[in-house]
Amino acid sequence: MTHIGTFITESETSVKEKLSHALETLLERDSYLLTASATERSLSFRLGMYLQQAFPDWDVDIEYNRWSGPCKRTRHMTTVSHTADTDARTAYPDIIIHHRGTHENLAAIEVQKSTNSFGKHQDIKKIQSYKRDSGFHHAIFVDIGVGDDAGRTQVELMP
Repeated sequence: MTHIGTFITESETSVKEKLSHALETLLERDSYLLTASATERSLSFRLGMYLQQAFPDWDVDIEYNRWSGPCKRTRHMTTVSHTADTDARTAYPDIIIHHRGTHENLAAIEVQKSTNSFGKHQDIKKIQSYKRDSGFHHAIFVDIGVGDDAGRTQVELMP
């Protein structure tokens, strides 16, 4: 970990290792959800639980929308969505690792199922925008294999 003032960050290697472990746990404990192709929100929630265990000194939130001011707002918007949207197309990152009520933003993570028909371009733009506009140290895209692809994951760390 590196101290920036009182803000403690984690290296890209550390974040990647912890994310890999959380994904391994997801694959082991939630294989039914993966095989059944559960919604992205379900998979994001489960992954978020395992990430919270990996990052005990941070807050891990799913589709967090309670910003304390302009620090976590972004100019990039995707499509308008509603609660019945099973493809999870929202303006919020799927998962964030941060300290609530501060400007301390460690990672913005977008989760996508391998069966997603929208492609990853909008999700990547969204997390890159959060990294740029909201000071997240890491922007990560995670593609999770479901159905016939269950057990396969792909992780991309964005510049």
